[in-house]
Amino acid sequence: MDAQTLYRERQDFHLAPSSTLRGGLIFCIVIGVVTFIAGMFVADAPTRTWGSFIFNLFFFFSIALGGSAFAGMQDVIDAKWGRPIMRLHESFASFLPVATAMFALLFACIALKIGHANDVYVWIKDPDMLKELWGKRDWLRPGFMMTRDLGCMAIILGCVYWQMKQKLTGDMAIMGGNESQGRELGRQGQLRLRFFSAPVLVVYAICFSCLAFDITMSLAPKWNSTLWGGWSFAVMMQSLMAALLLFMYALKNTHIGQLIKRQQFHDVGKLMHGFTIFFAYVTYAHIITYWYGNVPEETEYFLRRIHGPWLVVLYIALFLVFLFPLFALLPKVSKWTVGLTVPICGSILVAQWLVALVVVIPQTIEGANWGVPWIEVGVFLGFLGLFLSSIVWFGKRYPMVSLADPLLAEALAEGQH
Repeated sequence: MDAQTLYRERQDFHLAPSSTLRGGLIFCIVIGVVTFIAGMFVADAPTRTWGSFIFNLFFFFSIALGGSAFAGMQDVIDAKWGRPIMRLHESFASFLPVATAMFALLFACIALKIGHANDVYVWIKDPDMLKELWGKRDWLRPGFMMTRDLGCMAIILGCVYWQMKQKLTGDMAIMGGNESQGRELGRQGQLRLRFFSAPVLVVYAICFSCLAFDITMSLAPKWNSTLWGGWSFAVMMQSLMAALLLFMYALKNTHIGQLIKRQQFHDVGKLMHGFTIFFAYVTYAHIITYWYGNVPEETEYFLRRIHGPWLVVLYIALFLVFLFPLFALLPKVSKWTVGLTVPICGSILVAQWLVALVVVIPQTIEGANWGVPWIEVGVFLGFLGLFLSSIVWFGKRYPMVSLADPLLAEALAEGQH
């Protein structure tokens, strides 16, 4: 498919969700809202409900930000192989405004002490617990933390908006019938992205690390990890590759899917395999360093999670997130064969969700009181509905192919040989 064919068929590159899909997404959102409200009225469950809100929100936020970061990584080096699928993972970022609103809702409830939200972070509930930790005492102040994190979200949104504007301006000109202007705008945008994507990626890294420290690590305020930002990045990228592959398969038989060749499936599969190993490496580095140090204040974080039901969850996650994909992705065919790739992607996403659960929920409830994870699953469905609805909203308004991208035609031409 050449540039002229893309131009003639430009109106066919929008998402066209069926009524069944739209109804399913609304149903998921309703389930999430009902589950959240129900959790507020169950004895000893409000903090668990807020914990479910936090880890599910951060799980989808990470994938959404990863979509823009992955595009920036390719733009800074003018990578061609991923051009046919770049708009797919860029569309994940449409969830970021929703995530910002959800974080703002969480912080508002904490500040106003609504629904026991102020109890989920124990250092907010009991400020004196940090009086001897002068660094954290100054860093973990509710007003400072919420202002800092909302500022990080605003910076991320600004960078994503600028990043997408460089591409969508040319695309929308082409969609309006002005092909020459659109291609010129696309060329100019690509030059700017090549130059500015590197500093934007640095901004993403700093802001994401700050949010990871504040939103998830501070749930255990006396525990420290200087590797938490890097570990959270490994979670982000492995989850992103799995989510992207599933999205590619979902669109394979559509007009958009005509541009997706075996090369793209293979390359994303290789990246998913690589980030599987990277995630295992940083996880092992985390655990072994604390374990051989044997400092009670540090090992308590892990000891809490290897007792009761959490140990079973960890064993399941270990198999699904590392052992199974590590060996299953070794054959080339497992990276582009739907019957093999989809189960592997599903395994990784389920496992990373379980990992996020084990990071957060043990800080909000004792393992003996956990029981059936109906709150966690219900809230997950709500955020899944919001995440997919954001992508559908984006795909109905903007083409899911970077029509003005000067590297797209070259990528498609090379893919035909």
